[in-house]
Amino acid sequence: MSWDKIKPAIYDTWRTYWFDTHPAEIAAYSWEYLFTGGKQIRPRLFCELWQYLSPDLEVCGELAFAMECIHVASLILDDMPWMDNATSRRGKKTLHATFSERKAFLLFHDVLYMVYLIWTQHKPFRINEIDWQKFIIEKLAYLALGQWYDLEKRGTLIELASLKTGILFELVTETVAICIDLDRTFWKSWGNHLGILFQWIDDLNDREEDLSQGNRNAFNEAYDATLKRYIMIWKQIETGIGKKWFEQPFGQFMRSYFTDTIQIDTPFIFDNLDITIPYPVCIEFPSFSLPRLTLQYTYPIGIYSIKQLYRLLIFMSKNIDKFTDYIEKYKKKYTKRYINAQKVLWNTADRVWDNHPEIIKMLTELYHDTIRDMKTIVQNHD
Repeated sequence: MSWDKIKPAIYDTWRTYWFDTHPAEIAAYSWEYLFTGGKQIRPRLFCELWQYLSPDLEVCGELAFAMECIHVASLILDDMPWMDNATSRRGKKTLHATFSERKAFLLFHDVLYMVYLIWTQHKPFRINEIDWQKFIIEKLAYLALGQWYDLEKRGTLIELASLKTGILFELVTETVAICIDLDRTFWKSWGNHLGILFQWIDDLNDREEDLSQGNRNAFNEAYDATLKRYIMIWKQIETGIGKKWFEQPFGQFMRSYFTDTIQIDTPFIFDNLDITIPYPVCIEFPSFSLPRLTLQYTYPIGIYSIKQLYRLLIFMSKNIDKFTDYIEKYKKKYTKRYINAQKVLWNTADRVWDNHPEIIKMLTELYHDTIRDMKTIVQNHD
């Protein structure tokens, strides 16, 4: 079943949740901003790929929606003043321009919390709980690393495209592979390469804007090399999925999207083209230290917050097997605390968060309690 047919019922469910957990004016604007008007290529790819590869198995539309949630969460960060400093997207004022940076960042957390709820409720039976949780945590960590690299202008062009955009496409295709029991390694690499092409199409269309803003752009930095690599990857993508895919409506759309702007019929000659699509990069998670919060909680914005998120995800990924015995014990505790913190923050002007006694006490205690619980879990297994 296509995403367009699955979407209405899923949207009804999660739109109700969104309005129940946010002030009415913020809920209305942010839902419309986040979940209408975009191309929604990722959930469409999820559903169409699943349907094409396993037509007899019902598509899990909730997981498709989770992919779109992760994408729109990344857009919130991309628009921020410390990233692209965008004032509009899809014809609407950006969230930080409409509300504030802090409230936009809180919306980012709230969208990811929806992903958590969906992910825990829709585990495929073919994968165990630990591997399922570790899978999504590692993908989110790589996405955070991509934001970090983008902010600090680190990494090669292929690494940046692979991390910033390829990882989410990879998450789409590898999740489908897990759900319908296909080769995860192949579809992980196929998806990442597709995401690289998607990033480079954006780069091609944004050359002048990125040049004026000082943003990294593959076609500005290495036009010929990027063009050649783009064409090679497209040929691998085509070969990997087969010609019949491009006879389907969505496959036709994808071919048009990736080949109308860049003409694939070029004089480039590729000797010994590797049609197995090896994974494009090999990036190890870097380690680093951040200052610990002590007496007062300051709600972070900017690259510090991205690094803090990254550090938390890496810690969770490395110790996920140790958490299993404690999941039920702490799940209710921290779910209740998150909902309470969300409610207090949304009902308090963000300009006073750092000096508001209740918020300082609540978030400082939450921070230290979390660190204490994590240490206890890890130490009990050492």
